[in-house]
Amino acid sequence: MKLKSLLTTVMLLALTLSLTQCKKEVEEIIDPPAPGGGTLSGNPGNPRFNLQFSNGANVDLDLHVLTPNNSEIYYGNSTAQNGSLDVDCICGNCGTTGNENIFWTDGTAPSGTYKAWVYYYGDCGSSTATSNYTLRVMQNNTVIATYTGTLSASNRTSAMYTFVK
Repeated sequence: MKLKSLLTTVMLLALTLSLTQCKKEVEEIIDPPAPGGGTLSGNPGNPRFNLQFSNGANVDLDLHVLTPNNSEIYYGNSTAQNGSLDVDCICGNCGTTGNENIFWTDGTAPSGTYKAWVYYYGDCGSSTATSNYTLRVMQNNTVIATYTGTLSASNRTSAMYTFVK
């Protein structure tokens, strides 16, 4: 009787540990750890374009996405072709790590070519401020491309990155 009770306890413990690990892995797929810790800000999407930058208190970097019909999503036009900008960090309003996020909910994104880039909008009063950035492109909760770089007042625009859905 004691052996049966011990075996049941061991099996329940193993199942609990397994489920906990699976939950952690799923959470990390949906919101992968951000540079320096934390998680990505904004809604998950399919596709999802997520920008993180290092000097969010001193610079304002903007994420831009050109949709397949050449509509541009950015701070001045936050929705187009069912896509939305849902996080727009400006000069520290999101903490020292800046975030921007453009996403499409499942099944709403048009097929075609998307183009994304990062623009150094302003320096928040510190004319020598620079910022490193990481732009992730995600499809089906998987990061399919990661781009990094550094922008400043004298180097305002990143390369244009292409994603085909």
